Amino acid sequence: MNAYLDGMRKYATFSGRATRSQFWLFTLIFGILNVVGAMLDAALGISNPDGAGIITFLIVLVHFLPYISVLVRRLHDIDRSGWWYWLGLVPIIGIIVLIVFLCTRSMVGPNRFGPPAVSLPDANSAGGGAGSSQAKVEQLEKLASLRASGAIDEAEFQKMKSDLLNPSAR
Repeated sequence: MNAYLDGMRKYATFSGRATRSQFWLFTLIFGILNVVGAMLDAALGISNPDGAGIITFLIVLVHFLPYISVLVRRLHDIDRSGWWYWLGLVPIIGIIVLIVFLCTRSMVGPNRFGPPAVSLPDANSAGGGAGSSQAKVEQLEKLASLRASGAIDEAEFQKMKSDLLNPSAR
């Protein structure tokens, strides 16, 4: 749900990067909302013969710009320009290539579009060793910036912080 809310908060932000999970979770929730909207249109009897109705139209209208922006940020994450979006207009081949791009693993480290997208930290990735305390500090800083930006609330922050500092408590 955080990926969807993050996509909606950055509805017109075409700079930066978005991870695979951020893009696909946003797409999944958008798809679910479309299905629910179509069902409501049908139940209320306000759908056209092709199945689309006013509720579905409003859902698509509200999500049009956020979807394009999260797609562009996803392309940035694999070091591709957002202009690759237009490849989807090429019948069959363009859509297939675009789907492959959207499924490609994120680039490690910064690229020309900025630092990697902030993903929720995994407590297990900060295992033992001398570097683990530095990794935990970096992950705590990321969590704090997510909380400060409003991407996560205080309760989520406290839970993730607890999971990070006490991985055995899971």
